[in-house]
Amino acid sequence: MDSLLREELPTIVSNGAFGQNLKYLSFDLDKDHVGQDQYMSTVLFGTFTTSDESQHRVVIKLKLRDEKKRIQFKIDFQFHNEITMYERIIPFLFECHRSMAGVRNWPTFARFFYGRNKCGEFFERDLIVLENVNPLGFRLSEDRPFLDYDHVLIAFRALAKFHGFSYTAKHKDPDRFQEIIMDIRDTQFDADGQWLFKNNALSRFGKRGVDQLLKRSGDLYRENKHMRRFNEIIGDGNNSLRRVLVPQEPFSVVCHGDFNRNNVLFRYDEVGLPVDVLLFDFGTPRYGSPVLDLSFFLYMNTTQNLRESRLDDLLNAYCLTLAESVPSGVRVPNRAELDSEMSKCALLGLAHALFFLPHQLESDTHHEGMDEEEIIEWILQLGGDTATNRVADLVQHIVDMEYTNVLSS
Repeated sequence: MDSLLREELPTIVSNGAFGQNLKYLSFDLDKDHVGQDQYMSTVLFGTFTTSDESQHRVVIKLKLRDEKKRIQFKIDFQFHNEITMYERIIPFLFECHRSMAGVRNWPTFARFFYGRNKCGEFFERDLIVLENVNPLGFRLSEDRPFLDYDHVLIAFRALAKFHGFSYTAKHKDPDRFQEIIMDIRDTQFDADGQWLFKNNALSRFGKRGVDQLLKRSGDLYRENKHMRRFNEIIGDGNNSLRRVLVPQEPFSVVCHGDFNRNNVLFRYDEVGLPVDVLLFDFGTPRYGSPVLDLSFFLYMNTTQNLRESRLDDLLNAYCLTLAESVPSGVRVPNRAELDSEMSKCALLGLAHALFFLPHQLESDTHHEGMDEEEIIEWILQLGGDTATNRVADLVQHIVDMEYTNVLSS
């Protein structure tokens, strides 16, 4: 860490990360935020001072030192993706957006200063430097793991603005758009085409919810055709997920890929209502249905009651904001078309929530030294009865909404 601060940070400044012809004076770590271990990286907070006496508050992301985790979670690919998003894809989307008349809505991002991804023996020096937006009033929601309607609503609207970028860019410069998204690297599957979790994990995670749902409401669901279809889908988990992730035109967009409460920051008004949302952590983007993002946020951050009572309002707000975020003549999905996308692709959000949500409900989530099978068994016990019932709620929603129209191979 000390060598990084002594050697890399001055070079970053001299290379123009904070402006031309500036020199490095100092970097002061924020002692309250040093070495925070995130799920996929280590994060430092601090302040650069440059030769013009300007101060730049930043967040520095470093790769995990655990080699097994770096390989398992494709951390090199994640750093590549995040740097590519900030250096190439988002600027291209912004430029297309700016060049079109009649556009009002802009998504909010942190400023990107620098990224390095040499990998191999140099991985310890790989880093990403972003603006620390906390001084601008952005912060994580204090509500965890579930958000109220106001938070989900403004998050969906922010996502619509981000997705609108893709529709505008595809309309304005489709060839360049297709070329630039080819640089996104897949982080969902390994070289053998297997999902991140092996050993028939999706079926086993799903069965936790299915069994509990049948236990509490067997008469309603035991012979339900969409329950049978859901069991077929998770029984062929790897292939089902691959089919969900295949882009289907005309509605595919650059998705955030990990659109979840821990990857969005909210800014609040004087009475505590969220008024703006900032998206960050672009390590796992992909090109696909907008539902890949919508379903992830929906199943990770809402209660069953909110889904049942306000889903129509949320999806209507997403569609309305999306239509307002693109120029006249740019094709975006209407509500009926979005519902069709949900029926085909909501499985992706559910699949992630089946194992991530129990993590959110369990305070002790250490699993060092476990092999893949032991990790799956451990996840199936996480959160106890509370998590089991939440997972059953997810399965119930998928079945009730008939979101089982995963395309056949």
